[in-house]
Amino acid sequence: MARKPLAEAQWRTLRDEMREVMVETARQGQLITYSELCAQLKTAYLHYHSPQIVKLLDEIGMIERDAGRPILPAVVVGKQSGIPGAGYFRIAGEEHGDAEGSVDPTANWEADLQAVFDYWSVH
Repeated sequence: MARKPLAEAQWRTLRDEMREVMVETARQGQLITYSELCAQLKTAYLHYHSPQIVKLLDEIGMIERDAGRPILPAVVVGKQSGIPGAGYFRIAGEEHGDAEGSVDPTANWEADLQAVFDYWSVH
């Protein structure tokens, strides 16, 4: 049986729920894995390898960036790698205005992560 796509209202609710989990994680100065993030969602089931999670995280990252806040999805990391996936680095590259291959993406992520922790520790 094929799964139905998320309705727009459910998508926004799920996106807001994901954001709240990430905000709480950031306030605690911690990281969360994709699978841990998905396990905390109540609005809908998402598998941590789902393309939908990538789209949601991309949306959240762009919304945060456009609002002048640090890129919140910096707190979401792979269990094996301990760093965010390619979607985060795509958004971060736009934020930093980096030309491909001209910077240390891990160093930028660490700086972004600290900015996220700093921001959410007081907001």
